[in-house]
Amino acid sequence: MKTTLLRTAVAATLLTLAACQPGTGPVAQGLNEAQKGLEKASKEMDEASDEVAKARKELATENLKVGSDGNSKGLPKAEVTPSGELLIDGKPIAMTPAQKAAGLAYRTELQGVASDAIGIGMAGAKLGIDAAASAIKGLMSGQGGEAAGKQAEATAKEKIQPLVEQLCKRMPTLLKTQQAWAAAQPEFRPYATMDQSDVDDCSDKQDWNF
Repeated sequence: MKTTLLRTAVAATLLTLAACQPGTGPVAQGLNEAQKGLEKASKEMDEASDEVAKARKELATENLKVGSDGNSKGLPKAEVTPSGELLIDGKPIAMTPAQKAAGLAYRTELQGVASDAIGIGMAGAKLGIDAAASAIKGLMSGQGGEAAGKQAEATAKEKIQPLVEQLCKRMPTLLKTQQAWAAAQPEFRPYATMDQSDVDDCSDKQDWNF
């Protein structure tokens, strides 16, 4: 995905803005270059939106990995299929209907968390572009970028914080469904690495200092 590229473009634009003041010559040229960078980032945002839609579709139709990356126990890769089946090292594990239902419930919550995380990333990238655009306008009009910075903070609290809160509200149910599946399916138990501290950490960090 191009989210990283978007963040890079926005960061470069903001650095250019920080070094510029209204005027002519090199300063005006710097602002023009910053504006071109924003235009490029905006175009990439449109392309990234298509990739996000594709990623969300894949979340619904492809296997999802379970367990932490680089598991210290050296466990083989585990996945849950769209129907709730458990695959370990690519091989299906025998499951009762109740176990499969538990796996599907967990997958549904995991899919929701992943989708919310994608939305937060895209909203943050768009906010960065919008903030930089406002800063350029302020500098070109001689108003400075302070007002734009305050507006960006207000917008972040208005648009991004609710998305973070929505994700965090999913965490207790994700933990509950993970525990239920682990209790019903011994083969899944070593991969059930989420605990209450993950829920608490998300709640503690909801009120970010935007």
